[in-house]
Amino acid sequence: MAERRILDGVQVLDFTHVVAGPYATRVLADLGARVTKVDPLPPDGAEGPVRGSGSASNNAGKRSIALDLRVPAGTDVAARLAARADVLVENFRPGVMARLGLAYEQLREANPRLVFASISGFGQSGASSHRRAYGATAHAEAGWLWVQQQAAGFDAPFAPGITVADIVTASNAVSAILAALYDREHTGRGQHIDVTLVESQLAMLSEVAGPALAGDSEAEWRPFRHPIHAARDGHVTINLGGPRNWQRIAEALGHPDEEMPPTPAEANAAVGSWVAGHDVADLARRMEEAGAPYGIVRSMREAVSDPYFAERGMVVRLDDPLDGKLTVIGSPLHFSDAVTGPAAAAPLAGEHSRQVLRDLGCDDAEVRSLLESRSVVQQDPPHTPSGP
Repeated sequence: MAERRILDGVQVLDFTHVVAGPYATRVLADLGARVTKVDPLPPDGAEGPVRGSGSASNNAGKRSIALDLRVPAGTDVAARLAARADVLVENFRPGVMARLGLAYEQLREANPRLVFASISGFGQSGASSHRRAYGATAHAEAGWLWVQQQAAGFDAPFAPGITVADIVTASNAVSAILAALYDREHTGRGQHIDVTLVESQLAMLSEVAGPALAGDSEAEWRPFRHPIHAARDGHVTINLGGPRNWQRIAEALGHPDEEMPPTPAEANAAVGSWVAGHDVADLARRMEEAGAPYGIVRSMREAVSDPYFAERGMVVRLDDPLDGKLTVIGSPLHFSDAVTGPAAAAPLAGEHSRQVLRDLGCDDAEVRSLLESRSVVQQDPPHTPSGP
């Protein structure tokens, strides 16, 4: 396989934090884009080097420059970086980038090819655009918590174990960025992309929103939910599918002549009673031999230790500036003629500041001046000698 990456040569300037933005720019980095993360200055008095903002997993494969955006010299460097970028991604509250002099309308004059992606809770315009939001806000207001509650049959809503809205928003942002880059090849122009947590969450629920859109009452809503069955030493999920899949399930679990019951409830009850008589390993062997789909319920530790994920490159061990080695989740995208996945561990905040400034055309005197004024900060990994 060729060692090239699909987005080689694409320059991304990353002003994101929390989850959705860093996840989106991590995907772009995995695809080969050169992502330069703009980090705040490390806190005064920090004991030793500190990582850039966000999780080590979501920042893998990026460079970092630490800028003080409160001072003109810092925002000037940011504007100069944007003038050379193909893509800029930010997830500040609407209006922040404009106050910094870094809004799309301000930057496109110097760089009309810039693809500028804004990620926010409620969008860049409209009556709710001023609202701050996290993924939990979108879970609540787009109906996801209610859907979960109905599916589980609980009396009250409950929070999911992961911020689903952030992940789906990130995926939408990546799709929009790639579409805008493709469109730029035809028009020669970039554009502003507006992606929101709340709208992304609602779009994710489109398959279950049909009855509500049709005006049906909430009392008539039926959850779309597959049961989880208890085996002797664990739990599994088995989808009924149609009559052909029922035959596979019945054969695998020792009931080859059993006809499919007329209702899903009866069919699931039958499967549950059969599963209860098997160990998970025996059940998995039987289901595989019959060609029937199933899933073993695993803990997070059990999942990341599964040989399947190692074989597919989904668990990656990287050299790390602080911990020596760091294990992160890889890329789920596989190409026949390109590689993907993290090329390096997450950077320290400002680990690449000098190099980024030099790439920008700054001479040694300007680099020194910016560092001495603390408009820009460089953090070196332990035992790495510092330069001018």
